[in-house]
Amino acid sequence: MSAGSAVTSGPVTERVELVLAPNPGPMTFDGTNSWVLVEPGGGEAVVVDPGPDDPGHLGRLVAVAARRGAVISRILLTHRHGDHAEGARALADRTGAPVLASDGRCADGVLRGGDVLDAGGLRVEVLATPGHSRDSLSFALPADSAVLTGDTVLGRGAPAILHPDGRVADMIASLRALRSRHAGLVLPGHGPVVSEPGRVLDAALRARARRLESVVHARRGGSADVAEIVDALYPALHPHVRRAAEATVRAHLAYLDTDPDLTALEAIR
Repeated sequence: MSAGSAVTSGPVTERVELVLAPNPGPMTFDGTNSWVLVEPGGGEAVVVDPGPDDPGHLGRLVAVAARRGAVISRILLTHRHGDHAEGARALADRTGAPVLASDGRCADGVLRGGDVLDAGGLRVEVLATPGHSRDSLSFALPADSAVLTGDTVLGRGAPAILHPDGRVADMIASLRALRSRHAGLVLPGHGPVVSEPGRVLDAALRARARRLESVVHARRGGSADVAEIVDALYPALHPHVRRAAEATVRAHLAYLDTDPDLTALEAIR
């Protein structure tokens, strides 16, 4: 799938199947990408980001696992936001599988960067990728040279950085870390599969530097507060995403308090 294509449910790799959640919107694009991971012949399925608490959608996740000859043994969350995590408890109740996440408030067990999971022979490596939120994780599948990135990397557009939970410096570090893995595929939380991750991650880093420079220019041009900066940077903003845009601008202003001359960004401009 290309960066501009529509998202449809179905197999993506030998081990990965996408089940698109029925929650489209300005913040979720086509909907949340829920993922069912099964090692061929392994008998265990891992669900990443079950999405909304929608019985039909959760039933489809169970059905995909069953069609692949597996039962759901773990439910992983890239982060706690409702469009990714709201259905996790209902799916856990339905399957008996534990919910695992960075934030223990929404999970039965806590994951940390560097953890490695095995589910019926499927190897899942846990990567800490904060930035969009403090608790954001990504999950690498070495056998498929793929990384599931939640809202750290999207299939189109740039993710919000939701200050004060999200931080620009963390996002830059996470993008650099993902780029260094040289994965063949990025499986995002929203939007189409990214088949050229290096190009997309380079562009994301450059875009982050440009956004910081835009915030600096907006302030120097007389935009005095967050609302005025949002108006200057996003002139055609959908009203449903304004709060996210304001949180993102606050995150950039917080970064500029620590690096007002953007000296740390020379390598990615």
